[in-house]
Amino acid sequence: MKTKTMKTKKLLIIFLSFVVTTLFSQRDKNESDPDFANAFKKYENKDYAGSYVDYTTYLYKKPKDAAAIYNRGLCAYELKDYKDGIVNFSNSINLGRKKADAYYSRGLCNYKLFNYTLAIADFDTAISLKSNYSKALTYKGASLNELFKYTEALDVLNQAVNADENYENAYFYRGITKYYLKDFEGGLTDCNKALSIQSYYETYFWRGLNYLNLKRYQESITDYDTVIAHDPKYAKAYYNRAISYYDLKNYEKSLSDNNKSIELDPSKPEAYYNRGLAKYELGKYKDAEPDFNAAIDLKLNQAKHYTQRGINYYYSGKYSQAISDFNTALLKDSKYENAYYYRALAKYYQEDDKGVIEDCTSALAINKSSDTYYQRGISKYNLKDYTGAIDDFNESLKLKPDYKLAVLERGIAYYQTEKDALALADLNKAIELNPKSSRGFYYRGKLKKYMNDLTGSCADLKQAQSLGEEAAIDELVKNGCK
Repeated sequence: MKTKTMKTKKLLIIFLSFVVTTLFSQRDKNESDPDFANAFKKYENKDYAGSYVDYTTYLYKKPKDAAAIYNRGLCAYELKDYKDGIVNFSNSINLGRKKADAYYSRGLCNYKLFNYTLAIADFDTAISLKSNYSKALTYKGASLNELFKYTEALDVLNQAVNADENYENAYFYRGITKYYLKDFEGGLTDCNKALSIQSYYETYFWRGLNYLNLKRYQESITDYDTVIAHDPKYAKAYYNRAISYYDLKNYEKSLSDNNKSIELDPSKPEAYYNRGLAKYELGKYKDAEPDFNAAIDLKLNQAKHYTQRGINYYYSGKYSQAISDFNTALLKDSKYENAYYYRALAKYYQEDDKGVIEDCTSALAINKSSDTYYQRGISKYNLKDYTGAIDDFNESLKLKPDYKLAVLERGIAYYQTEKDALALADLNKAIELNPKSSRGFYYRGKLKKYMNDLTGSCADLKQAQSLGEEAAIDELVKNGCK
């Protein structure tokens, strides 16, 4: 019996990652006070903690110095204390330092804290105070990305690029936007432009995604090699590289990368599912089973996930468990063709030919497939509906004219309906397509007997026996073949 290949759909989860985001150099300098001067110098030397302390010391003396408060906010940002940054930038603004950079800086802190709506409001204010403010436009676009407003983001990021054609981050975030808008060529172009200005490994990560979706798998792998060389603990990079290897049918390497991805981050159901797919393709059905279970337990439980686990059960010979999963899949999506098809296959092995015909009919209502017509034809044949079987084999062969098994089984069905010339033509062709078809030689041997070609009959039956067809032994005896 012919089984068709599962059309697996790999899950490409994307975790938005960012390039380095730096604020300004300090904009306000007071050289007359040593505490201020020391704080300023320490910031410029990247001693942000020391600078923060010195600005605080200075502010004990002059608590309403908006410039010092603003600069202390820059220190807080660099120290990744974004809440404190917001407090300082807000106090600076409230004390009269209503400059574009203050709103931009507060917007960046909100962005880092995932307060995207507040961030956009600050970026808008910064843009109103400073037209063509490329950095504020860029991070407004990045915030819109996070709110899934990709069309709006694209418009804003276009403005950012036009405002400063050498600002790397604008191209980087626009590349992400285009990725989500499925403009993978455009995303690739922007990533290339960003890399020509500044080489960040996150840009390689996103370029790798665009290559992956453009089916340029080897180039995608090369980019993820770069990312992993920079950060060997980057789980998402291993995950995406595993997909590229999978699509190149390099299942061993895909399995290895999925193993590493799960080792680094065991929380993602998609990684278990994809690892299960790699094991499945390697014929490691028993090993794949726990991965499909884990994916479903972690709530990756759409129709296709139950269907794939059911297919894995099917190839493991666990037909009842397979049917249970296909039933669940069809409750979730009554139009999922593969669930009907593979449920039919499982029912075939449970000798439920009527059930096979019902499920194949449901699958064919969704999609016309040579395999499904063939399988329905086999069950009709088993129920001695030879004419119906011939009709299905005909449909199968219309879709796939060189379908060896359909030619063979149609020939046998013609034999059963005593259409000898048609049967002989199909059996000849079946043997031509597959010279080791014991079933083909067996039925052609039987047919030749009824066509009064005893010599040819004996020759075919002997060949069938040599190929392992046990039923040929009795026919040789009946024919008196020597």
